[in-house]
Amino acid sequence: PMAYSSAKAAGLWQFIPSTGRHFKLKQSHWYDARRDIMASTQAALDYLEYLHKMFDGDWLLALAAYNSGEGTVGRAIKRNTALGLPTDYWNLNLPAETQAYVPKLLAVSELINAPEAYGIALSPIANEQYFTQIPLKQQMEISRLAKLAKIKADDLVLLNPAYKQGITFDGPKHVLVPMEHAQMLKAKLALIKPTEWVQWQQYTVRGGDNLSTIANRNGVSIALIKDINKMSS
Repeated sequence: PMAYSSAKAAGLWQFIPSTGRHFKLKQSHWYDARRDIMASTQAALDYLEYLHKMFDGDWLLALAAYNSGEGTVGRAIKRNTALGLPTDYWNLNLPAETQAYVPKLLAVSELINAPEAYGIALSPIANEQYFTQIPLKQQMEISRLAKLAKIKADDLVLLNPAYKQGITFDGPKHVLVPMEHAQMLKAKLALIKPTEWVQWQQYTVRGGDNLSTIANRNGVSIALIKDINKMSS
Protein backbone atom coordinates (compact mmCIF):
# COMPACT_ATOMS: atom_id res chain seq x y z
CA PRO A 1 0.00 0.00 0.00
CA MET A 2 2.96 2.37 0.40
CA ALA A 3 4.19 1.79 -3.16
CA TYR A 4 5.07 5.04 -4.98
CA SER A 5 6.40 5.08 -8.54
CA SER A 6 8.57 7.51 -10.48
CA ALA A 7 5.38 8.55 -12.31
CA LYS A 8 3.89 9.56 -8.92
CA ALA A 9 1.50 6.60 -8.91
CA ALA A 10 0.54 5.60 -5.38
CA GLY A 11 -1.00 2.72 -3.47
CA LEU A 12 -2.00 -0.87 -4.15
CA TRP A 13 -3.58 0.08 -7.49
CA GLN A 14 -0.96 2.64 -8.57
CA PHE A 15 -3.20 5.57 -9.46
CA ILE A 16 -1.45 8.67 -10.78
CA PRO A 17 -2.80 11.93 -9.26
CA SER A 18 -4.99 12.93 -12.21
CA THR A 19 -6.62 9.51 -12.69
CA GLY A 20 -7.14 9.28 -8.94
CA ARG A 21 -8.97 12.61 -8.87
CA HIS A 22 -11.08 11.54 -11.88
CA PHE A 23 -12.26 8.56 -9.85
CA LYS A 24 -12.94 10.76 -6.80
CA LEU A 25 -9.87 9.68 -4.81
CA LYS A 26 -9.17 12.65 -2.53
CA GLN A 27 -5.54 13.74 -2.16
CA SER A 28 -4.36 16.19 0.49
CA HIS A 29 -1.52 16.79 2.93
CA TRP A 30 -3.23 14.55 5.48
CA TYR A 31 -5.03 11.91 3.44
CA ASP A 32 -4.48 10.22 0.09
CA ALA A 33 -7.37 8.01 -1.00
CA ARG A 34 -5.11 6.39 -3.62
CA ARG A 35 -3.58 4.55 -0.64
CA ASP A 36 -6.94 3.83 0.99
CA ILE A 37 -7.46 0.04 0.85
CA MET A 38 -11.23 0.21 0.32
CA ALA A 39 -11.56 3.42 -1.72
CA SER A 40 -8.71 2.66 -4.12
CA THR A 41 -9.88 -0.90 -4.73
CA GLN A 42 -13.38 0.31 -5.61
CA ALA A 43 -11.89 2.97 -7.90
CA ALA A 44 -9.68 0.37 -9.59
CA LEU A 45 -12.69 -1.89 -10.22
CA ASP A 46 -14.62 1.08 -11.65
CA TYR A 47 -11.69 2.03 -13.87
CA LEU A 48 -11.19 -1.53 -15.15
CA GLU A 49 -14.90 -1.87 -15.93
CA TYR A 50 -14.75 1.44 -17.80
CA LEU A 51 -11.74 0.31 -19.83
CA HIS A 52 -13.27 -3.11 -20.49
CA LYS A 53 -16.31 -1.42 -21.99
CA MET A 54 -14.20 1.08 -23.94
CA PHE A 55 -12.21 -1.71 -25.62
CA ASP A 56 -15.25 -3.81 -26.51
CA GLY A 57 -14.86 -6.42 -23.80
CA ASP A 58 -11.16 -7.17 -24.46
CA TRP A 59 -9.53 -7.61 -21.04
CA LEU A 60 -5.97 -7.63 -22.40
CA LEU A 61 -6.48 -4.21 -24.01
CA ALA A 62 -8.22 -2.99 -20.84
CA LEU A 63 -5.25 -4.09 -18.71
CA ALA A 64 -2.79 -2.52 -21.14
CA ALA A 65 -4.73 0.74 -20.94
CA TYR A 66 -4.76 0.55 -17.14
CA ASN A 67 -0.97 0.50 -17.28
CA SER A 68 -0.23 3.06 -20.00
CA GLY A 69 -3.49 4.97 -20.36
CA GLU A 70 -6.42 4.56 -22.74
CA GLY A 71 -4.98 7.21 -25.06
CA THR A 72 -1.77 5.24 -25.61
CA VAL A 73 -3.63 2.04 -26.45
CA GLY A 74 -6.18 3.89 -28.57
CA ARG A 75 -3.46 5.52 -30.69
CA ALA A 76 -1.69 2.17 -31.13
CA ILE A 77 -4.94 0.65 -32.39
CA LYS A 78 -5.44 3.53 -34.84
CA ARG A 79 -1.90 3.10 -36.20
CA ASN A 80 -2.43 -0.61 -36.83
CA THR A 81 -5.84 0.00 -38.37
CA ALA A 82 -4.32 2.52 -40.79
CA LEU A 83 -1.64 -0.02 -41.75
CA GLY A 84 -4.10 -2.86 -42.12
CA LEU A 85 -2.57 -4.75 -39.19
CA PRO A 86 -4.34 -6.70 -36.41
CA THR A 87 -5.44 -4.58 -33.46
CA ASP A 88 -5.31 -7.17 -30.66
CA TYR A 89 -2.96 -6.64 -27.72
CA TRP A 90 -0.21 -8.94 -29.01
CA ASN A 91 0.13 -7.03 -32.30
CA LEU A 92 0.19 -3.48 -30.95
CA ASN A 93 3.33 -1.37 -30.65
CA LEU A 94 3.11 -0.36 -26.98
CA PRO A 95 5.63 0.99 -24.44
CA ALA A 96 8.09 -1.64 -23.16
CA GLU A 97 6.60 -1.56 -19.65
CA THR A 98 3.12 -2.25 -21.03
CA GLN A 99 4.42 -5.02 -23.27
CA ALA A 100 5.65 -6.76 -20.12
CA TYR A 101 2.74 -5.76 -17.85
CA VAL A 102 0.01 -7.96 -19.31
CA PRO A 103 2.18 -11.10 -19.72
CA LYS A 104 3.30 -10.74 -16.10
CA LEU A 105 -0.30 -10.66 -14.91
CA LEU A 106 -1.15 -13.69 -17.07
CA ALA A 107 1.89 -15.51 -15.67
CA VAL A 108 0.90 -14.79 -12.07
CA SER A 109 -2.62 -16.00 -12.83
CA GLU A 110 -1.21 -19.24 -14.25
CA LEU A 111 1.03 -19.75 -11.21
CA ILE A 112 -1.92 -19.33 -8.86
CA ASN A 113 -4.18 -21.60 -10.93
CA ALA A 114 -1.65 -24.43 -11.18
CA PRO A 115 1.14 -23.97 -8.61
CA GLU A 116 2.01 -27.67 -8.53
CA ALA A 117 2.88 -27.57 -12.24
CA TYR A 118 5.67 -25.10 -11.44
CA GLY A 119 6.87 -26.59 -8.17
CA ILE A 120 5.39 -23.79 -6.09
CA ALA A 121 3.81 -24.19 -2.67
CA LEU A 122 1.35 -21.38 -1.95
CA SER A 123 0.41 -20.59 1.63
CA PRO A 124 -3.33 -21.05 2.16
CA ILE A 125 -5.42 -17.94 2.80
CA ALA A 126 -8.70 -18.43 4.68
CA ASN A 127 -11.76 -17.37 2.69
CA GLU A 128 -13.11 -15.17 5.47
CA GLN A 129 -13.33 -11.50 6.36
CA TYR A 130 -10.04 -10.23 7.80
CA PHE A 131 -10.85 -6.63 8.69
CA THR A 132 -13.85 -4.41 9.41
CA GLN A 133 -14.61 -0.69 9.64
CA ILE A 134 -14.84 0.98 13.03
CA PRO A 135 -16.49 4.44 12.98
CA LEU A 136 -14.73 7.37 14.66
CA LYS A 137 -16.35 10.41 16.23
CA GLN A 138 -13.17 12.49 16.12
CA GLN A 139 -9.69 12.43 14.62
CA MET A 140 -7.21 10.18 16.38
CA GLU A 141 -3.59 9.16 16.05
CA ILE A 142 -3.13 5.74 14.47
CA SER A 143 -0.63 4.92 17.21
CA ARG A 144 -3.23 5.63 19.92
CA LEU A 145 -5.84 3.51 18.13
CA ALA A 146 -3.30 0.68 17.92
CA LYS A 147 -2.72 0.82 21.67
CA LEU A 148 -6.46 0.80 22.37
CA ALA A 149 -6.97 -2.21 20.08
CA LYS A 150 -3.82 -3.94 21.36
CA ILE A 151 -2.40 -4.32 17.87
CA LYS A 152 1.03 -3.37 16.50
CA ALA A 153 1.03 0.18 15.14
CA ASP A 154 2.75 -0.97 11.94
CA ASP A 155 -0.02 -3.51 11.31
CA LEU A 156 -2.70 -0.86 11.74
CA VAL A 157 -0.84 1.52 9.41
CA LEU A 158 -0.81 -1.17 6.70
CA LEU A 159 -4.62 -1.32 6.87
CA ASN A 160 -4.93 2.48 7.00
CA PRO A 161 -2.07 3.77 4.84
CA ALA A 162 -4.07 6.69 3.42
CA TYR A 163 -3.58 8.74 6.60
CA LYS A 164 -0.24 10.22 5.57
CA GLN A 165 0.54 11.99 8.85
CA GLY A 166 -0.55 9.19 11.17
CA ILE A 167 -3.81 10.94 12.11
CA THR A 168 -7.32 10.09 10.92
CA PHE A 169 -7.78 13.64 9.61
CA ASP A 170 -9.34 14.83 6.33
CA GLY A 171 -10.49 11.34 5.36
CA PRO A 172 -13.41 8.98 6.01
CA LYS A 173 -14.53 8.87 9.62
CA HIS A 174 -13.57 5.28 10.20
CA VAL A 175 -10.55 3.04 10.64
CA LEU A 176 -9.97 -0.51 9.41
CA VAL A 177 -8.96 -3.07 12.04
CA PRO A 178 -8.58 -6.87 12.04
CA MET A 179 -11.80 -8.63 13.03
CA GLU A 180 -10.22 -10.13 16.15
CA HIS A 181 -9.47 -6.64 17.53
CA ALA A 182 -12.71 -4.92 16.49
CA GLN A 183 -14.80 -5.48 19.62
CA MET A 184 -12.01 -4.36 21.92
CA LEU A 185 -11.48 -1.13 19.99
CA LYS A 186 -15.22 -0.39 19.94
CA ALA A 187 -15.40 -0.87 23.70
CA LYS A 188 -12.34 1.30 24.39
CA LEU A 189 -13.58 4.11 22.11
CA ALA A 190 -16.95 4.11 23.88
CA LEU A 191 -15.18 4.84 27.19
CA ILE A 192 -13.32 7.94 25.92
CA LYS A 193 -14.85 11.15 27.30
CA PRO A 194 -15.57 14.03 24.86
CA THR A 195 -12.96 16.16 26.66
CA GLU A 196 -10.29 13.57 25.85
CA TRP A 197 -10.72 13.80 22.08
CA VAL A 198 -8.16 15.92 20.22
CA GLN A 199 -9.42 18.22 17.48
CA TRP A 200 -6.78 18.39 14.73
CA GLN A 201 -6.65 21.13 12.14
CA GLN A 202 -4.30 22.39 9.45
CA TYR A 203 -2.54 25.69 10.11
CA THR A 204 -1.09 27.89 7.36
CA VAL A 205 2.20 29.50 8.44
CA ARG A 206 2.22 33.31 8.30
CA GLY A 207 5.07 35.80 8.11
CA GLY A 208 6.81 36.15 11.47
CA ASP A 209 5.62 32.77 12.73
CA ASN A 210 7.88 30.31 14.50
CA LEU A 211 7.10 27.04 16.25
CA SER A 212 6.84 28.77 19.60
CA THR A 213 4.23 31.32 18.49
CA ILE A 214 2.25 28.67 16.60
CA ALA A 215 2.31 26.34 19.62
CA ASN A 216 1.19 29.12 22.00
CA ARG A 217 -1.54 30.34 19.65
CA ASN A 218 -3.01 26.84 19.35
CA GLY A 219 -2.46 25.65 22.90
CA VAL A 220 -0.14 22.74 22.07
CA SER A 221 3.51 21.93 22.71
CA ILE A 222 6.36 22.59 20.30
CA ALA A 223 7.38 18.94 20.64
CA LEU A 224 3.96 17.78 19.48
CA ILE A 225 4.01 20.07 16.44
CA LYS A 226 7.48 18.84 15.49
CA ASP A 227 6.49 15.22 15.96
CA ILE A 228 3.26 15.35 13.96
CA ASN A 229 4.88 17.29 11.11
CA LYS A 230 7.99 15.12 11.10
CA MET A 231 10.27 18.10 11.76
CA SER A 232 13.73 17.71 13.25
CA SER A 233 14.20 21.38 14.16
